[in-house]
Amino acid sequence: MAANPILICAPTQELRRQLEQLDEAGYKTTAVQSAAEVVAALRGRTSYDLIIAEGLVVSGAITGIREATPGQVPLVVVAPAGDVEARIAFLEAGADDVIAAGFTTRELEARVEALLIRTGRARPQGPSGRMPAGRIVTFFSPKGGVGTTTLAVNTAVFLAGGSERLQGQGGRVLLIDLDLQFGQVATHLNLTPRYDIAHLCADEQALGDAKLATTYLTPHSSGVSVLASPSSPEADFRVNVDQLERAVAVLRPGFDHVLVDCGSRLDPRTLWMLEQADTHIFVIFPEIAALRATALMLGFLAETATLRAVTHFVVNHIFPKELLKTRDVENLLKAKPVAEIPYTEVDMIRAVNEGVPVVFSRPSSPASHAIQALTVAIVGADWRGPQGAATPTQPRRGGLRLGRR
Repeated sequence: MAANPILICAPTQELRRQLEQLDEAGYKTTAVQSAAEVVAALRGRTSYDLIIAEGLVVSGAITGIREATPGQVPLVVVAPAGDVEARIAFLEAGADDVIAAGFTTRELEARVEALLIRTGRARPQGPSGRMPAGRIVTFFSPKGGVGTTTLAVNTAVFLAGGSERLQGQGGRVLLIDLDLQFGQVATHLNLTPRYDIAHLCADEQALGDAKLATTYLTPHSSGVSVLASPSSPEADFRVNVDQLERAVAVLRPGFDHVLVDCGSRLDPRTLWMLEQADTHIFVIFPEIAALRATALMLGFLAETATLRAVTHFVVNHIFPKELLKTRDVENLLKAKPVAEIPYTEVDMIRAVNEGVPVVFSRPSSPASHAIQALTVAIVGADWRGPQGAATPTQPRRGGLRLGRR
């Protein structure tokens, strides 16, 4: 664990002792007792990556704390247990996260790590700063039909074939279709898998043998390996969380990136996968119902899951007429989308029907450029645009695809 410096504001010895347990997790904590001392510390010579403060102490002083440093150090507020209105009030006042008093050490560490990652302040784990093998990226939307599979597929093939643009951050890519009833990853790639995730999860021996487990994958000409969704919806009920956990554990070390199309259903398997992820891609359609569903989803995840991932929002314009402006989306979600996919109906429909991702079929199109920028944001490379960069090798074009398999 990296030694991120954390400033603690706690008036009582008991709370200070709880928060200072972060030292044992590898963080470097400094404790003060009042909001005025927080401001003074932030204006001093020492820089901090995170502030954790007792809510009643900083109540009414959050704006002043925010203004104390130009970088606006992320703030976690400890709120009274069971006081939902207080938690909402702290978030509205500008806190980045709120944790209820009575928290466990594990919950505290998870919240701290998640916020440091989300705000880009987590320190690199290795000397090279390169992402560790098997980095998990999930694609999810609470509303179906907004292009989640399209983005997952195109990101995967660009990662596998566009390493020159990604400054060495591409590599071996596994794409898992976790939409277990009606997944369409294979259709988007013009594949007819012999085996799928249900077959793998039913093979006890393969769940403990990486070499055997890889025989359940379907290779794509881009270099992506696909763990397909079942060919029949009823197979959904034969895959449980324990089997999924073992499948991911046995396959993950063999890949640099593990991309997961989670579909649009929050079941126990999806929740588990979101908790394991290093990066979340939440796909948004710019209309009120979709945004409300996204807000409900985020609230549910905050209450029920321990998320550690960097979160990126992507706005996908699937209709020619804008229902909401991007600034409206930003205001409602209080976050800036990392990418906008422009409306390109003909290109997208043709790409799906032919089974050739748009980053291959139309690499110079605005939609392709937006997906490439999203991919670069995921791996953290320095994006310099598409000009002068190599285009991934185009796979063989398939015929018209009208069926699922």
